[in-house]
Amino acid sequence: MKLTRPANAAAAVALVTAGAVPVIHYASSLDDDTPAVLSAAQSTVNTTLPETTPSETTEPTEKSTTSATSETPTSNEPTPTTSELVPEGSSKDTTNEDLTSKDGKDDSATDADADATVISEDAAKLNPMGEDMQQHPAIKELGEVPKTMSGAEQRWVKRLADNQHVWKNEALRVYSESMGRYIPVAVFYATNDKGETVENAPTVYLLNGAGGSEQDTDWVSQALEEVHEVYGRSGANVVIPMEGAFSYYVDWAAEPPTEKNVFYKGKQMWSTFLAKELPQTIEPYIKADPNRRGVIGMSMSATSSLLLAEHNPNMFKAVGSFSGCPATSRPLPSFFINLTVDRAAPGVMSPEYIFGPMGSDYNRRYDALVNAPALAGTDTKVYISTGTGLAAETDMPGTLRKRLEDAGLDSSDAFVKGSANAATLLVEGGAIEAAMNACTHDFLVKARANGAEVAHAELRPVGTHSWPVWRDDLKRSYETVFKSALGL
Repeated sequence: MKLTRPANAAAAVALVTAGAVPVIHYASSLDDDTPAVLSAAQSTVNTTLPETTPSETTEPTEKSTTSATSETPTSNEPTPTTSELVPEGSSKDTTNEDLTSKDGKDDSATDADADATVISEDAAKLNPMGEDMQQHPAIKELGEVPKTMSGAEQRWVKRLADNQHVWKNEALRVYSESMGRYIPVAVFYATNDKGETVENAPTVYLLNGAGGSEQDTDWVSQALEEVHEVYGRSGANVVIPMEGAFSYYVDWAAEPPTEKNVFYKGKQMWSTFLAKELPQTIEPYIKADPNRRGVIGMSMSATSSLLLAEHNPNMFKAVGSFSGCPATSRPLPSFFINLTVDRAAPGVMSPEYIFGPMGSDYNRRYDALVNAPALAGTDTKVYISTGTGLAAETDMPGTLRKRLEDAGLDSSDAFVKGSANAATLLVEGGAIEAAMNACTHDFLVKARANGAEVAHAELRPVGTHSWPVWRDDLKRSYETVFKSALGL
């Protein structure tokens, strides 16, 4: 009997959701903590939309709140002295998956954290623009370094500071009027092949996956080498919002619950922020071209990137959707969403807070599959990708063990932790990617049938829901879609 893709996806994910197979998770390959066991996820959801609680917003103030060690450097144009990025600590990053424990705890505190020392001092090296910042009151220095869910300082700030001499960057806060707070943002300036900054350049917005910077599973912590390889001398700016774990980066239908909730800091109005607040604030500040933008999302945010383009025709020249599920208003995709958001507040959080009741008008508005026809007749070019969930070479214990050994672990530790990571990828990562495969094929068919330009579909015969494929997607999407679409 031949099964359909949705049936295959449902069967695959059942291994995880039923708790039939205990999955060991290491959010970082250098983690010495006791591994967490992934138990069955909460699958029951509320049938009614929670009440929305109005919240007051405040205007951005002129005075920035910074750490005691923060100061404004005098130089605005650091000259790159090397083409090699400074790795985190003394070794390259070795995390191999975007998978976190169900209880929402940050399992990513590692030995590398011991190398962080006082990151607030590193934040002072990030070369804020001084006089320019005074002309942009909605932008502030980062100040205090944001914390992970374990209370450690988020790694991306130190990585930016360590590589300031390689690729001019800033760690900033950008005010969101819709959410009434400042959002941390990583900014990399457009540079040419000589390392010189370039004005009037396009901007690529990278969106993080489910755990985000709150669990050190962001683009800077996990793939800075690849981001630099692709965009470091491309002539494009790169902007990464560093908040929004488990948010799906959309405007929520209701206020997030506060009970047992450590991820959501207030109103969640990410569609508004990403389309109407962040670009209009950051692009004049970095002197970017307002007519050339791209957006990329992976895993959770792959849905978000498509929605941004669908709701804002011609705003983005290129869109990347890596290993995502565009659909949100159907039973099976809603089930997958529940598995994700339940990790943020187990037994409390549900998809209705984000998307409204399943199948409702609000829910369908934030369904990228339903809205696929909106891309037709625009100048937006789409890159989509998915694996099948079958193991690739990058998922094998031997590959992971070698990566760990290259990072400095002894052979025995590398064997144990490489095997644990492989188990996670082969079971949990495989199940998730099988589901994403079905969703992506559905989107591809509907988009092309309605005249949308899916310029490149990377349909891999193998590959799990993991960072190696997204690092590869970053390179492939640039060569096949983003380079030409953004005029690079």
